[in-house]
Amino acid sequence: MSQSIKRENKMATKTSKKSVSGFEKVGDASRRTIIGDQYVDAMLKEKNAFDHEWQAYLNNQLWGRTWARGILSHQQLSLVNLSMLAGLGRMEEFELHFRIALNRTKVPLIQLREILLHIGMYCGIPIGRDAFAIARRVLKEERIDVSQLDEVSTKKVSNKKKK
Repeated sequence: MSQSIKRENKMATKTSKKSVSGFEKVGDASRRTIIGDQYVDAMLKEKNAFDHEWQAYLNNQLWGRTWARGILSHQQLSLVNLSMLAGLGRMEEFELHFRIALNRTKVPLIQLREILLHIGMYCGIPIGRDAFAIARRVLKEERIDVSQLDEVSTKKVSNKKKK
């Protein structure tokens, strides 16, 4: 083993022995709330010496400093994620977050449909088509009844100020 690798390993060992930061603890709790213990445990089970820092980074930054901020609700963050993931064409991750929005953050179906309409308009028809196809499949797999959802559900909203 070369001297530089030995030095790197020694430094990594020192870093990993440090106590878990407050953000990592908050992040772990937030991550488990949003995506569930089963998913988190599976990710952590596969972690190794190479990607240990990646998992710590996710807990600290993404989950501890972003999802746990409390400025936007988890439902709002779910809608933002769906929009960004669709815009990036990351449809596998989109499907994961669509399931999270349905089952974990409890975004109402009417709001999910509305965000998919916006995705189709702003990201393009092919992305919108893919997003709706994923949504239909997930809704069917999850046995979610959409028959009571109004087909139009469009209300005129007035911007007029009260006198």
